[in-house]
Amino acid sequence: MSNQILSERPLITGMGAALVDLFADIDEPALDELGSPKGSMTLVDATRADALRAGVKVHTYCPGGSAANTVAGLAGLGMQSGFIGKIGDDELGRVFQDSLTDLGVAFPVTPCDSADHPTGNCLVLVTPDAERTMHTLLGASVTTATVDLDAKLLNSTGILFCEGYVWDSPTARAAFLEAAAHIKSGGGRIGFSLSDTFCIERHKPDFLNFFSGNIDILLANFAEAQALLDVTDMADIIAAMQYAGVDGAITCGAEGAVIVHGDEAVRVDAHAVEEVTDLTGAGDQFAAGYLCGVARGNDAQTCGRMGALAAAEVIQHFGPRPEKDLRAIFAKHGLETN
Repeated sequence: MSNQILSERPLITGMGAALVDLFADIDEPALDELGSPKGSMTLVDATRADALRAGVKVHTYCPGGSAANTVAGLAGLGMQSGFIGKIGDDELGRVFQDSLTDLGVAFPVTPCDSADHPTGNCLVLVTPDAERTMHTLLGASVTTATVDLDAKLLNSTGILFCEGYVWDSPTARAAFLEAAAHIKSGGGRIGFSLSDTFCIERHKPDFLNFFSGNIDILLANFAEAQALLDVTDMADIIAAMQYAGVDGAITCGAEGAVIVHGDEAVRVDAHAVEEVTDLTGAGDQFAAGYLCGVARGNDAQTCGRMGALAAAEVIQHFGPRPEKDLRAIFAKHGLETN
């Protein structure tokens, strides 16, 4: 992105589900009994959501949603940020909205009637190995539509990124496509997160079409990229991205990540931590660090290091958003965000 675009359109805006995460610990046998694939995200209705919550002890409530988590991380890095999503007019909705606006994030929203569409929430079941299995009640988030797009926000956005889960709502998908066209027409860039392999299965033809002609920045883990592109090797993923003219980050857990920028592809090590507490939000915060680097015009290696540091912070505590000052952490490792 040119310095002119960054100056005129300083916002990095995320679009996705506005959710509140509910955390509970669970052992492997109990998770097996539920029948949910470990590490998956399963959409549930209100009846199923109530039944799941009745069988566990929720110990932590955290505002979440993949793109919203990334936006919170970007705000923590001092970046000007925005969010597009929908909440209900209820307590969880106010919790979610305050979690962003208190960070200075632009979030123009008109809440839904919560009697019809309560604020979405996600029950996150955490096994002893720190892996998380998610059950999501989308609630109000599926009602996002073109009428919810704010012209002032879009006109100030230089990078718009969207989580793949948006495709589960036809009206939200239409809103994103309209927003993306607006951003692209002004010289901005479009980022896209594949979300998870099950999401890819639901929308693979659309995702492939969008990948080949609309995405500027791809955010995915190795398994997601494999599933989308029908390849097995990282070299093939890199080749496909370069052929399509797509930059981005492919994360590989403890093995680090590969950053693709034009003809360059570099591997970045994961940042070591003493103890992993909860992997929730690791990919979201990697995206925050990486996008911060992209917006600042940093090279591929530096963008990857920024992603790795942000991910390392969030896996050391419960919850998908940073608790420590990311700018101070980055400065300690010689990385500036201003």
